[in-house]
Amino acid sequence: MGKRFFTALILGVSLLGTAATPVLSQGLAGPYLAANRALEHGSFDAAAQYYVRAMAADPVNVRLKQSAMVSFVAAGDFRSAAGIAQTMRANGEADVFVDLVALTDFVGKGDYESAGAALALHQDHLPPLLWGMLDAWVKIGSGEIEAGLKAFDEMSDTDALTIYGQYHKALAQAYQGEFEAAAAILDGNGEGALHLNRDSIIIHVEVLSELGRNTEALQVLEDAIARGFRDEQLMSLRADVAAGKLPSFTQIDAPAYGMSEALVTLADALSRGEPDRTALFYARLAQQLRPDFVDASLLIAELLELEEQYNLAEEAYGLVPEDSPLFIDAEIGRAEALRAAGDTEGATDILVDLADSFPKDVIVLNALGDIYRGVENFADSVDAYTQAIENVSEFGPQHWVLFYTRGIGLERLNDWPAAEADLRRALELSPNQPFVLNYIGYSYIEMGINFEEAQQMIETAVAGMPSNGYITDSLGWVLYRVGKFEEAVAPMERAVELLPVDPIVNDHLGDVLWMVGRKLEAEFQWRRAISFDPAPEDLERIKRKLDVGLDVVLDEEAAN
Repeated sequence: MGKRFFTALILGVSLLGTAATPVLSQGLAGPYLAANRALEHGSFDAAAQYYVRAMAADPVNVRLKQSAMVSFVAAGDFRSAAGIAQTMRANGEADVFVDLVALTDFVGKGDYESAGAALALHQDHLPPLLWGMLDAWVKIGSGEIEAGLKAFDEMSDTDALTIYGQYHKALAQAYQGEFEAAAAILDGNGEGALHLNRDSIIIHVEVLSELGRNTEALQVLEDAIARGFRDEQLMSLRADVAAGKLPSFTQIDAPAYGMSEALVTLADALSRGEPDRTALFYARLAQQLRPDFVDASLLIAELLELEEQYNLAEEAYGLVPEDSPLFIDAEIGRAEALRAAGDTEGATDILVDLADSFPKDVIVLNALGDIYRGVENFADSVDAYTQAIENVSEFGPQHWVLFYTRGIGLERLNDWPAAEADLRRALELSPNQPFVLNYIGYSYIEMGINFEEAQQMIETAVAGMPSNGYITDSLGWVLYRVGKFEEAVAPMERAVELLPVDPIVNDHLGDVLWMVGRKLEAEFQWRRAISFDPAPEDLERIKRKLDVGLDVVLDEEAAN
């Protein structure tokens, strides 16, 4: 259920069936078509407004109402979406998505009876994991505690359903103050703690602290930190527990918490690093149920970035509070969203402020260096990378990138000895790293030195990343520069396959083809290179080659 499914839903081809295609009257055609175009490009806020205008021209059309509602949800305007959903339900026009919006609205108002009625119609239309958890939590919210706990137990068709059912049962028991029962589940009954995410670790610690099982609570934190959950909040919590400052159970303050987590669990499973509008729909509902749910905000931001809706993504990242252990990640994400939207100045301001607040954070300083490097402010990028390097207490393989990026900055500042030292240091930390090998090798080629070593380096880089067009181009180019023109043809043609619209790669292929006598093909590649907007100095050189040929250009350059 990805982008295609969501688009089908918006256009009225949902799993439940819809009204017929609207007759495009004069007042309807414009906004309807504009809405569809906005939706196709992921402009959910614009799509929603256009669909509302289309609804004004055709107020009885169910498809337009559904489209507007889901677009409002995707854009983060739940109030407008809920208004449409409740109107559709009153008119007998509901489907599963309408009722999910209505359920979210009812839960926010504490009306679990109405929420249950909205949910009851759709057991066959929702994934079993989501249905089971929503059904159980609605029962808990309605005061049907035993029925809710039993519903969690009945989630047993698969191992995943059983695990999530039992975890959420523990949350519900803790919510009811039944800490012994909750601890028994979270302890894992001798099979290892039931920790599905970071929050579950904190919940486990709080439950154990409520029971006075302080030593066990501390051990849970020690084990989690040893597994890699190292952030300021967990480290601070460990220090508090070790000092006898025991936390109270605060994580579950309403059944909406559990429902929100259920929606995010499914949304995360659907997305998997790809744009998925059904996932965005679920995540937005989760955020509405629990506005402070950081996992929901981050997932929404990631999904919006995949849709290239960078301004909406920046808003979602901005919802992560400063006291969250994920605040730094969110701010870096917010800066990247602004940069992608074209607001490099705003992105830089965010990272400068973040570096001022966290002057020793290597990740922050590295991100600041990256954004300076992206706008070719190499002096400031080198300063930021230097600060990052100075704050590394012990270097490991992962730190190669700091020396690599600082080396790039130094090379662009014409300090090759310092750049080469950094790049060599990066190779010490991560031997045979393709990007580093390629950068050194290509630099040697451009300087006209160490051709044999450059070729060896780039061949190793290509072996490590055979699908990287830039590295493959480097191999073809070094073979060209050492006069192995026939050998250079295959890698250069492969580089163009991988990077068909890159002006430099097409230009390089033209040079190689010229040298093996395929001059008409060479001229064709140079013309292609021109069509891909090369840099001004490259453009003039390519035009000159088309006028007089590569041989004359090389003679002219040698004479100068």
